[in-house]
Amino acid sequence: MNKASFFAVFFAAAYFLAAVSSFAMDLPNRSIFIEGTATLSAHRTFFMDNFRMEASALGYTVAATKEEAGFTFKFDVQDMEDDFNPAIKYIIMIALFYNETNMEMVSFGWPFAELEDMYEHNQFVFYRAAVLIPSLSDDDLSQLVEAASAGVIDDKWQNMFFYIRTSIDYPISFLMVQNTGLVGGATYNPDDLDPNGIGQTLVPQQHKILPQPGITLGIEFQPFKFLSLEANIQVSFGDPYDSFALNLAAGAELRYNHKLNNLMIQPYGTFVYYLNKTPAFVEFPPYAFGGGVQIGVRGTQTGVFFLNINYLMSLTDTYIHNVNPHSSEPVKIHYKRYFLNIGLGYKFGLLSRRK
Repeated sequence: MNKASFFAVFFAAAYFLAAVSSFAMDLPNRSIFIEGTATLSAHRTFFMDNFRMEASALGYTVAATKEEAGFTFKFDVQDMEDDFNPAIKYIIMIALFYNETNMEMVSFGWPFAELEDMYEHNQFVFYRAAVLIPSLSDDDLSQLVEAASAGVIDDKWQNMFFYIRTSIDYPISFLMVQNTGLVGGATYNPDDLDPNGIGQTLVPQQHKILPQPGITLGIEFQPFKFLSLEANIQVSFGDPYDSFALNLAAGAELRYNHKLNNLMIQPYGTFVYYLNKTPAFVEFPPYAFGGGVQIGVRGTQTGVFFLNINYLMSLTDTYIHNVNPHSSEPVKIHYKRYFLNIGLGYKFGLLSRRK
């Protein structure tokens, strides 16, 4: 990969992250978490299923957890006796909460006789609460503006105890050929050399640049605001003779966390242990070390989109089989190995450090 191609990939990745960040900040928060209780399990199942359908039909995103949602729609079905209408047996209590401040925005009750009666009312009951989601009162808006001017921002996405990380990577191996055993930088046929080392089957050896696309899966632990630790598994494909050769490695990263309002920059040191050696190699370095930087922007309330760049060097040298039968010496070709990786990924946070 030449320098122009490298910078083209880098700036394309940076543009992608900027676009994602802008989209995430501009998109109205219409996500909702639905939870409920009931005296009878059939009542809870009925309302849970129906309110989820109503939320989806009205264009809201139904979140799997409260941490992912901007709002919580909560219901509780209770037994009820109505002296004026003996047919009434139950009442469903509804409340809507704004998760950012845990503010209760609305609460009300709806009495009913049988579940079947609620088929024609479920949509209205849900809408009566959820209609407040896209708009807040003047007082609420004033509070939000005041909080913003005071520097109170939503930094939950930067402050989770754990992150599950996945990324698509474009690692590039640089194999720098060494003169060990070569004749004038070339492999040779020992039967075809005169006393001056000149023959017809000298094959000059060049440096190798090997792109090896792959993926990384890992878990990151943030014990302190300024420090994170990650353990990961790295999978990539390709070696000097086989584009589909499978490479496996385990990695560990120690990161310093620099947190800005809409950006998280994490320079880090990394150590990699290679779990296998493909058939192309006679000897392959078991370890590598280096450093990099991960630049993240908010993806969801608890998630991060990131650009990852790192550079590694092997602790020992690499030797590759010489497979040319007409230029068979030396039997192994000596290289020093360096490694550059560019990746785009997402990590989902678990367990907030902000209480």
